[in-house]
Amino acid sequence: MRAARERALGGTVGLVRVLLLFDSSLYAAVTPVLPYYARTLHASKPAVGLLAAAYTLGLLPGSILGGWVAARLGVRRTTLIGLVAFAFAVAGFGFAANLVTLDLLRVIQGVACGLIWGGALTWVIAVTPIERRGATLGSVIGAATFGTLIGPLLGTAAVATSPALAFSAVGAISLALAAWVQRHPNPTPLRPEPSRAAAHSRRRWPRLTSPAARGLLLGGWMVLLEAMTFGATNVLLPLRLARFGASGVVIGAVFLGSAALSAALSTFIGRVTDHSGPRRPITAGLVLSAVLVPALALPHSTGLLAALSILALGGAMTGYMIPAVSTMTDSAENLGIALVVTSTLFNLAYAAGETIGAPAAAIISQASSDAVPLVGLGVLMLLTLIAARRLDTTPPTSPPREPAGAGEPRPGAERNVALHG
Repeated sequence: MRAARERALGGTVGLVRVLLLFDSSLYAAVTPVLPYYARTLHASKPAVGLLAAAYTLGLLPGSILGGWVAARLGVRRTTLIGLVAFAFAVAGFGFAANLVTLDLLRVIQGVACGLIWGGALTWVIAVTPIERRGATLGSVIGAATFGTLIGPLLGTAAVATSPALAFSAVGAISLALAAWVQRHPNPTPLRPEPSRAAAHSRRRWPRLTSPAARGLLLGGWMVLLEAMTFGATNVLLPLRLARFGASGVVIGAVFLGSAALSAALSTFIGRVTDHSGPRRPITAGLVLSAVLVPALALPHSTGLLAALSILALGGAMTGYMIPAVSTMTDSAENLGIALVVTSTLFNLAYAAGETIGAPAAAIISQASSDAVPLVGLGVLMLLTLIAARRLDTTPPTSPPREPAGAGEPRPGAERNVALHG
């Protein structure tokens, strides 16, 4: 029975890794295509910037919609809806002939992303044993990070061949993934949740001073802080590297290197979190990030800045991101809050951070220098470190193992509605 349970868990984790890798690759695919649309559609810089931001703009409402749908239809149906919507939006993107249509389709892709993440992330959290949650989260988030490596290659292929051909093929892949999800067995939660959980969570939410509530809020803040930092560096670093003579290939290699390092470290950091708790990796990640991120303003050579960027973005920040998500899930369970709410908060925090970070850093840097927003982020990390040192790391209580057949719905059994479908 244990072997069958392990195979089922491995199959679900593998499926979710592929889904998040696919979704993240499409998020990153638009970057090489932007100059193509600027040239062929005679688009201005602000218009191209809006197209680049449209995905994240869709992700904000998509995160809320994903949580709402998952709570009512179940995580599998939510993931299916997201993949089918994504398929048609991305295929249409390849045939669009004006910027308004491209913007609209990109927003729809972002909404679909919220559905995919809301369903898939909740799914994998629910079926993973508590003692292995950090490693599993590291694995699936690492796969999503790796997807950002593939995305620019897809965009380059679209420009080299034709956007219609490349993005139609991606749409077909999305439908194939939807078929895989449809064939995958219904998720069975390890920890049954009573139907009155929503009312229970409403009673707990006002207790924002409780250790578990602080852990949930702090974890969400760290996700937002990391996303803000990525948004800021995505604007500042390419311009800074170009100022020192770096070519487009070198700039791309820096971001590829940081994503590769993050993907390589994610599962390891998750295992450390499972073994020793989230406090130590969070402390190490925040301390290193608070030093390395402001230090990005110091180098005046391409080589040193490139190496420092890879270490800061791919290593130090990954150090606190994985345990931050683990902290959110553990705290939510200690509060009795449905896991789908945790996934929704994660998606909202990341989307909001990306949306805030890039324009805020650009505006502050324009008015002062690159050092000001980077130092400001470092200060926020140090303040977060102070709060993290008081973090309650008590994990949720593991329930006894369910007997054979416990995963099958029974008449009158009260199950977590967010997991079925």
